[in-house]
Amino acid sequence: MSVMTFRTKIILLTIAVITAIATVFAAMYKPKRSNTIVRPIIKIAAELPLSGPENHLGLAAQQAIQNSLRQADASAGYKYEVNYIDKSNLSNLPPDTKAVLSFDIAPEPRVLLTLNNDTKTTFTVHTPYEEAGTLLERFLNDKNIKNLGLLILAEGNYHQLAQTINQKLSPKYAVHGAVFHKGQNNFDSVLNMLINNDTDYYVIIGSPQESDNLLQAMRDKGISNYHITALYTPDLTAQPELYNDITYIGSEAGTYDGGLSAAAILALIDSYEKNFKKDLLPSTNLVAQTLQQNRATDNIISIKANLKKITEGKISKLKE
Repeated sequence: MSVMTFRTKIILLTIAVITAIATVFAAMYKPKRSNTIVRPIIKIAAELPLSGPENHLGLAAQQAIQNSLRQADASAGYKYEVNYIDKSNLSNLPPDTKAVLSFDIAPEPRVLLTLNNDTKTTFTVHTPYEEAGTLLERFLNDKNIKNLGLLILAEGNYHQLAQTINQKLSPKYAVHGAVFHKGQNNFDSVLNMLINNDTDYYVIIGSPQESDNLLQAMRDKGISNYHITALYTPDLTAQPELYNDITYIGSEAGTYDGGLSAAAILALIDSYEKNFKKDLLPSTNLVAQTLQQNRATDNIISIKANLKKITEGKISKLKE
């Protein structure tokens, strides 16, 4: 019994010594603190059509922006936050917003990227009229066309787009121009005039809703989709099945042209990252200058034109 008591005392003493040593080491040990990386935040506002008849365009742009942010975040020195605002209910922007992105479709899909620098510099991301017109001209060259009908929405910059197209096509074809109007539902007079002029091919230039109505009226008149082309519109319509079998000119910007917004965001991020300094934000003046020098001559970020076709409501790009 005395032996067991002695062993017990030894064990208890050993435990006490180990505990004491561990306590001393615990008191002396100071773990290294990992430095928490706090990246300066760049706030961006995106004004998109997130409700109403054009909400499919806004949602496509929002998805494209989110994908771009994820793509850039892995290697970016700064952190980028986008505040999405419905264009139908615009609100005041936070005072520290560095740039505002706005989506528009009149007459072609475009994104305006405005930097809040001293002069509020605005960059336009789009497929320019001249490039779209050149591709349209090449596309029509292979067709046996004598009389061409140019159907133009009588509103805003659609006139300018139509003028660019007319200048390219009129030396080769007899071009008969006709206008249609916003909210118009009866197109008989316009179409009868073109039919009486023996028009054998039609080019539509107009906003999605009006162009959709016009296209339906053309089909009711017996004009086949195979004898119709368009600029930009089929990329924007909420009813792509109306345009089945139409070959048209659009941009490389992807579904509902959401890629235009992605191109704007990536160009902005690239310009910020080229001026990265730890814990410091570059001035928006410097970012604007970098964007002008590297990506946007004359404040235009040009997206390549593309020849496309709609089959069973799905868009596919065609080889030129």
